[in-house]
Amino acid sequence: MIRTETDLQECRRLWSIFSPQQDAWDDWDLMYAFHDQDKHRLNFLVHQSDDETPNGLIPLVYDTGLNRYMLMGGSYPDGRILWLRYEDFPEFFGQFPERTVLFDLKQSWVSGLLQLHPEFDSYFAEPDLRYYLAPPDFGFDFDKHLDTLPADKKPKFLYDLRNIRKREPTLQWSEKDEAELFIDLVNRNFGAESDYANPEDALEVRRVVHELESSGRLRTMTIEIDGVRQAVSLSLLHNNKMVALYASSNNDYNNLGKLLNVETINEACRLRVDEISFMVGMQWKANWKMTSEPCNTFRKPVAPWSAE
Repeated sequence: MIRTETDLQECRRLWSIFSPQQDAWDDWDLMYAFHDQDKHRLNFLVHQSDDETPNGLIPLVYDTGLNRYMLMGGSYPDGRILWLRYEDFPEFFGQFPERTVLFDLKQSWVSGLLQLHPEFDSYFAEPDLRYYLAPPDFGFDFDKHLDTLPADKKPKFLYDLRNIRKREPTLQWSEKDEAELFIDLVNRNFGAESDYANPEDALEVRRVVHELESSGRLRTMTIEIDGVRQAVSLSLLHNNKMVALYASSNNDYNNLGKLLNVETINEACRLRVDEISFMVGMQWKANWKMTSEPCNTFRKPVAPWSAE
């Protein structure tokens, strides 16, 4: 049997029962920071045994603005799994409302599900790749990783870095909330096309970064050129893993973004983390020879959806 839970405290209790508490996306406080209390409605689906003991959970929320159901945390977190037994998925599927989308589920988990239930294959038809680096693999020395670049690519890579360093940039690491700098840089670069031109999307960034600062999991880098801060990265540290959550640089400076990403990786090496995730998408990550992990997005009904 599956029931729907909408009470905040009960949803939090259920999360604490089923979350493996291993990765950042398993953390209630961080996922709740992505949660827009004005637009999102909790709609957790709870699978129960015959004696009403919960034995499976899909933490759905309803996005009233986009008219869709999604996992708590929305489209930003990646590489997630569903907290259920494979054999119970058909029952959950029957309870999914129309316009349910589960973004970027870990493909290894999806593959296990589809081995048992191949009839759901068409619903997982949107692939993507999550990119990451494992600093222990190159001895916590990013220069050694650069040696794996193609022979015709590495010289250009290093040339670009030398050129931007001629501007004598000043790097500063801290644990400070620099969400406003990030938002300002993105809006400057993209104007009305910016992801954060919409004030509601900017509020999400502010909530998430504030939560990371409050919990001591925020690692911030800013880069100054000629005394003005022109780039920022905001990374998450959790269980000795780093996630490069947000980063932006002034596009007027060629290769400043490249320097920003290189120094973020170098900091991950200095901290001796097990992994630094650069999340899904964007070709430059493949060009840098990052490891990729496939993800799949689930939709009911299958895409495309109407605009309603």
